[in-house]
Amino acid sequence: MFSRRLLWPVLVALLVIASACSSSNPQSPTAPPTATAGSPSTVSTATLAPAAPTNTATSAELAPTAEPPQPTETSTPTATFTLTPKPRVPAGTVRPRQTAAPLNVTYQVIEIKRTSDIQATLILKVIATGGSGGYRYYHDDIQQPSATFNIAGTCGKPFVHTIKVISGDGQTVALPYHVSGVCPTPTP
Repeated sequence: MFSRRLLWPVLVALLVIASACSSSNPQSPTAPPTATAGSPSTVSTATLAPAAPTNTATSAELAPTAEPPQPTETSTPTATFTLTPKPRVPAGTVRPRQTAAPLNVTYQVIEIKRTSDIQATLILKVIATGGSGGYRYYHDDIQQPSATFNIAGTCGKPFVHTIKVISGDGQTVALPYHVSGVCPTPTP
C-alpha cells in the first residue's frame, strides 16, 4: 500500500508536532508567595485561637486583630484540546427509496337526483390511488374542493365530461366518463 519512503516524512512530522506540544505548555509548580522584609505579613484566620467571650467590651468596640487574607496571583488558564466522546448511534436499516406507483383514477356514481321537473344532479366520487398523494381533482379543467363532485345536468340526457387528477409528484391522469341521465321518477 504505502511505500517506506512516504512513511518517514509522516513519522518525522508527528515527532515534531509532539515535541512542540509538550514544550509549549510546561506545567511548573508554583511556590506559594512568601512575605518579604518591609511587607505586611498576612495571618490566616485558621491559625488564630478563638477569643473567649468577655463582658467588658461590646462588639462595636473590638478592633480586628488580623487583616483579611489578600488574593494571590495565579497563572492564567490556557485552552487545551479535549476530545469529547460522542455516543455511538446504531446504523439504520437501509430501506429502498420509495418510488411513487403509477397514478390510477376510477370513479363511482353515488346518485342521480332530480332537482326540478327536468333538471338533475349527478353525485360522482373520484377514487385516486398511486402517485405520492396530495391529489388535486378537476372536473372539465375546473379544480374541485374534494373528490366528490355535484354535476348539474338534464334528466334523460347523458352526463359526458372529463375527470382529471394530479398527484403531488406531478403525475396526471385524465379520464373521460359517460353516465346515462336516467332520473328517478318523481314521487307524487
